[in-house]
Amino acid sequence: MTEPRRVVVSSARTDRARSAPRTAGGAPVLDAGWTLANDLDEQTELGALYARTLIRAQFRIAAVTTAAVAVVVTCLPLLLYLAPELGRARVHGVPLPWLVLALGTQPLWIAAAAHHVRQAERVERDFVELVDRP
Repeated sequence: MTEPRRVVVSSARTDRARSAPRTAGGAPVLDAGWTLANDLDEQTELGALYARTLIRAQFRIAAVTTAAVAVVVTCLPLLLYLAPELGRARVHGVPLPWLVLALGTQPLWIAAAAHHVRQAERVERDFVELVDRP
């Protein structure tokens, strides 16, 4: 019976990450060739800090978008409660609240989503520029 053949599994990122020079204590030696990408690949504390910063920025954008949409959608029932004549109004036989819900909120969602995507991509682009900076 023969023993199963051993296979080494590695990635290109692993080889690149191990090539960074190290001090006697194991910490990477920062030189002119060391970049933030190395910190991210090595999963150092600095790399983790930058990753957390990116996540926080993305979360902040999502929270602002959600809050803006929630305020507008929440104010509609409040407006109809405070001004009941608006709730009874009809446009071409269709109740005004239905029209506002059908035609008013969809453009809001689309605009909020488009704004959110633009902001998220800007933050990611800035992060990539920071990582790729020599």
